[in-house]
Amino acid sequence: MNPEIIYNTYPGLAWDWRVAMDLFLGGAGVGSILFAVFVDEFFQGKYRRIRQTAAWMSPILVTLGLVFLLLKLGRPFHAFNTLINFNPHSPLWWGGIFQPLLVILGVMYARKLNNIDEDSTNHRTLGRILVPLSIIVGTYHGLLLAINVSRPLWNTGPTVVAAILGFITTGIAAVMLVHLIRMKLAGRLDDGDHFAKFIDDMKVVRNILVGAILLQLFTFFLWWLSLRFGVLTDRQALALANEHYGPMFWFLGIGMGLILPLLLGGIAILKGEEKDRRLQVVIIMVTSFLILFGGFFFRLAVVLAGQLSLPLNPLL
Repeated sequence: MNPEIIYNTYPGLAWDWRVAMDLFLGGAGVGSILFAVFVDEFFQGKYRRIRQTAAWMSPILVTLGLVFLLLKLGRPFHAFNTLINFNPHSPLWWGGIFQPLLVILGVMYARKLNNIDEDSTNHRTLGRILVPLSIIVGTYHGLLLAINVSRPLWNTGPTVVAAILGFITTGIAAVMLVHLIRMKLAGRLDDGDHFAKFIDDMKVVRNILVGAILLQLFTFFLWWLSLRFGVLTDRQALALANEHYGPMFWFLGIGMGLILPLLLGGIAILKGEEKDRRLQVVIIMVTSFLILFGGFFFRLAVVLAGQLSLPLNPLL
């Protein structure tokens, strides 16, 4: 008898741009709800409109991300099986359970902000429940990659940390960009005193954003360090990633998405941004767009590069 071994292989990449879109939109949605809760708690009920913007963006972005993921995975109606198969050891189960829950509670929170009595604090209880739930969903996006032990590019601790920091940066950027567009369309940017007070108060958010970007850059350095001086498969994975997707990762993801926004923000401060409010608006909108642009291409590069086939080593 002549034994045969048959391998059934998946044609092409198992995960493509739609998975990267789910990670990107889902992460921005997590950051958006945290933004809404933070502004509500920190400013004690002020800035109702930006809270509404952030709160409504969260369920919309997370839902869009899930749509892209289901389109990639196929058989979207089979996603219901996740609800009836208890498996807390699987990050995929976490995503299947907690992402829809985040959407449902996020819509409830946004509706409460729309109908809020300014003297009421009932909505804050729901907001505080949403904080740990959002962090779980954001962490899931990192674990979804990190648990793949056969993918050296993904299977590192900094992968999870980068996902957490990523939802902070993209969430803040998405909310600020959309809210400034809303203000422009409503003509509220022409109210100089109101806009100046709003932007000055939002400096605390800018400081959080700058801190998250700097931590993210440091995390990427640690991630590169662990691969560059790791075992043979780690070094091979890094070399392949740089060869095939290096420009996308380093130029679009890191350069345009993180370093350039920092430089533009620094230039605006040195030029005396308080003296030119129009410059402030332009800088905030441009840097927010760049963070979102780079955030997507960073995720796309990592998703695609992590699936490159490593060369066979006969000594292993």
